[in-house]
Amino acid sequence: MYISSVKEIQAPENREWINFAKGAAIILVVLYHSSLFLNDLGLAGSTPRLRLVLSYFPMPVFFFIAGLTARRMLTWNLHDLWRRRLLTLVYLYLLWSVIRVLFYLVVPHLRGTERSPTDLLNIILLPVWPTSSYWFIWALAVFTLLAWLLRKFPISVQITLAALVAAASTTPNLLDLDNVGWDRVAANFIFFIVAVYFPHTVYRLAARVRVWHAIVLVVAYLGLAVLLVPFHLTRLPGLILLESAVAVAMGIALATLLVRVKWLNFMNTLGQYSFQIYLLHLFLVATALALLAPIAEAAWLERAANALPFLLAAIALVGSVYLAKLLRRFSFLWVSPFRKRQAKSVSHRARLNGDPL
Repeated sequence: MYISSVKEIQAPENREWINFAKGAAIILVVLYHSSLFLNDLGLAGSTPRLRLVLSYFPMPVFFFIAGLTARRMLTWNLHDLWRRRLLTLVYLYLLWSVIRVLFYLVVPHLRGTERSPTDLLNIILLPVWPTSSYWFIWALAVFTLLAWLLRKFPISVQITLAALVAAASTTPNLLDLDNVGWDRVAANFIFFIVAVYFPHTVYRLAARVRVWHAIVLVVAYLGLAVLLVPFHLTRLPGLILLESAVAVAMGIALATLLVRVKWLNFMNTLGQYSFQIYLLHLFLVATALALLAPIAEAAWLERAANALPFLLAAIALVGSVYLAKLLRRFSFLWVSPFRKRQAKSVSHRARLNGDPL
């Protein structure tokens, strides 16, 4: 009787929005990189300002969603944490970093704003000084270890410290570590750690979202974007962090509503393939950049500059999904083969010892 009454009182949870939100985030990531790369050829049109506005949304959302499924790891010992989570992240980061280096030995690196991926010092420092877009995997490994190390501290202390570091790192001239990976770790750990400790609260709140919630959040996001971009108030401590927090809430609210729209089902597909798209899309974008470079000064290309980032992003998104499907038979590209071996070893030892699996 008591159990049934608890079930009736318990609020329902909504998790259907997750793939839709990931789909929206990966679209913006690919659009961001398409605009960023094309800007080096002077072919990004007016999208750099749009790119700045959109940059507050995707990565906080991805880290927040990653944190929602990470609570269980806090109960593991260090060996299990390494075997079940960290090993895969370290393996994938190093593997795809090497693939990126090999890629740029063939395709010219035309981005003069960053050090060449084939630079020897750059390669040596990759484990501790990430300089490529694969900093996201590296950051996930750091977040995982950091959350595990801090697990015995009061939750309020963890969140307060993470928020203070995030506010400082997103405010110009307060905490600039001069590295994309470390800067993003400082800025985004707050979203990961909040999601780690409050996943069920998030799911229950998502189940209660109404249209007016989404409208309020969109207005708040756009209002803060006006303060940050046209009025250049990025130096106000915590304002960028607030914008990113609103972006996460807005993304969840919109995803819970729009996931029901049938003609937007492709967003769920993109969300399901978001990690593969993340790994693959820059190869397509960089290849397009190399092909466009010889004709970058053509008048017709300059006239189409406003549309080019959107066109390139669409091509990269579709191309990445199809490329991922072609490559899925090569499981070592997506999952650590060492983890499988360790799992078999643990299973064998458990059978020998009579331990339950």
